Amino acid sequence: MRSSVITTSAVVAMTAVVGLSGGANAEQEGPPKGKLAWGECAREDIVKGVECGTLTVPLDWSEPDADTVPLRVFRYKAPGGKSRGTIVNFPSGPGESGDIAFAGLREKLPGYDLVAIDPRGVGESSALNCSAEDAVNIPLVPPTDGKSFTALEKEQRDFWSSCTTKPTALKQHTDAYSNARDAEALRTALGLDRINLHGFSYGTLYAERYLAMFGQHVNGSILEGVMNPAQSRREFITTAATGSQALFDRFAKSCAADAECALHGQDIAAVLRTAKDKADAGRIPGDAYGRPWSAAAVNQYLDVAMASDVRKAATGLLKLSRGKNPIADGNPGGQPEEPTPDRVPYSDPLVCSDFDMSVESVNAARRDQAAMRTAAPDMGYSANSTQYTSICLGGPQPAKDSAAPVTSRSDNPTLLLSNSHDPATPIAWADSVERQLGPDTDHIRTDKTGHGGAMDEPEVNQRVTDYLNRLNP
Repeated sequence: MRSSVITTSAVVAMTAVVGLSGGANAEQEGPPKGKLAWGECAREDIVKGVECGTLTVPLDWSEPDADTVPLRVFRYKAPGGKSRGTIVNFPSGPGESGDIAFAGLREKLPGYDLVAIDPRGVGESSALNCSAEDAVNIPLVPPTDGKSFTALEKEQRDFWSSCTTKPTALKQHTDAYSNARDAEALRTALGLDRINLHGFSYGTLYAERYLAMFGQHVNGSILEGVMNPAQSRREFITTAATGSQALFDRFAKSCAADAECALHGQDIAAVLRTAKDKADAGRIPGDAYGRPWSAAAVNQYLDVAMASDVRKAATGLLKLSRGKNPIADGNPGGQPEEPTPDRVPYSDPLVCSDFDMSVESVNAARRDQAAMRTAAPDMGYSANSTQYTSICLGGPQPAKDSAAPVTSRSDNPTLLLSNSHDPATPIAWADSVERQLGPDTDHIRTDKTGHGGAMDEPEVNQRVTDYLNRLNP
């Protein structure tokens, strides 16, 4: 799950949606063979050597003989026709295209055929489209006064009803179980008996559901930046807040030891409080990713900045504390350089079908914030997670068994990859999934900040390669 950054010239997403009839405990027979046709790629940015196709599947897997929906499929064949096997990639986001990891997988895990699907409601698989202006106005943290909370509930119901897919009914069938069944249809259509799985961030959720339903067809499975479906809303946001606080503590410690850090020798927690106060008072000009600056926007900015460059994060936080916009350089006022479209692809509401994130009342919102402040005394919360408690007030209801623990029908262990300080998928989520899968799971932890990139470490990449090659001799 990546940090979702909304601008007024584009909306970048995160995914997962509603009502599959039957979940982890549903009948687990393989689906009928889907119709798969290869053709030209519509996108101009497709990497050379990648083929594009269309997989036709049931819109609702509980009614396999009823309406169908076309999904975009990608394939890259190992050079020279020599392949150890096939890796099915489940992309990040939600909102990223299925082929997004192909370049990295070709480099890190050479010798494998790669296939992927644009998930339902994403990219060329009937992307969910919503009002750009309304998406930008969804608060990152739900209000805690009754009048504002009631208004937000109505606004979000209206917002979700205005979001569209083609066909219209698809937006009610974009959950992880449906996407896992689509991947099984692809395996069947390709005539493959065994496959391997790679999932990154939100894609790990799709891979987890595939392992539970069709894991008997899986040799190796690599999950990086792991999602944990078996947690409540409160646990989701408090573990994310704890992760954000740990990242802040590491950031502060680094600045204390670095004389070149702009905040060296300062009380960084106090600087953060000043920046948030000025943001809430409207004393920071321009915008933050299309939104007015607020305490929540400061959190969102800092989570991303701390994970990528400590010195730049310190300089940015110092500017905010002085009432300056750190992301306005080269763009006066921080305003978008292109006009805003009325509607944009926006995948964030799809998360609501896989996680029961909707906060049920203003009192629950207050208790949520109190729990997060306890978990993260300086940061207060992770805006990347709390935004879903706002978004899901009007979004789809969670699919049946959406909170079922992670299980696997594969004969082989699952490999988990985690960074110690990940602002999008905290390591606590992977630790929980490791416990759910049991002792055969191999969990590689790297001592680094950021979301993803574990296989950039040579030792980690070698362990992953050895694991996969052993299972695909």
